[in-house]
Amino acid sequence: MAVTELNNPSSLRIRLSLGQEDGKDKRRTKSYSHLKPDAPAQDVYDVGVALMTLQQYPTLEISKIDNTVIAE
Repeated sequence: MAVTELNNPSSLRIRLSLGQEDGKDKRRTKSYSHLKPDAPAQDVYDVGVALMTLQQYPTLEISKIDNTVIAE
């Protein structure tokens, strides 16, 4: 049986630190969908950094989430 991979649009996920509340770290995640699956990681990172200049909270993490369907 042959396995087929279908690359669906990826997404950009940015985690922000909102500080602490009641001794626990508070975080927020912002997601941006419909990225091209073949977008280079450096380009995705550069866009994430540019978006973070618009935020008031520090960035913890910038991630590219790939969405690939594997089927027979």
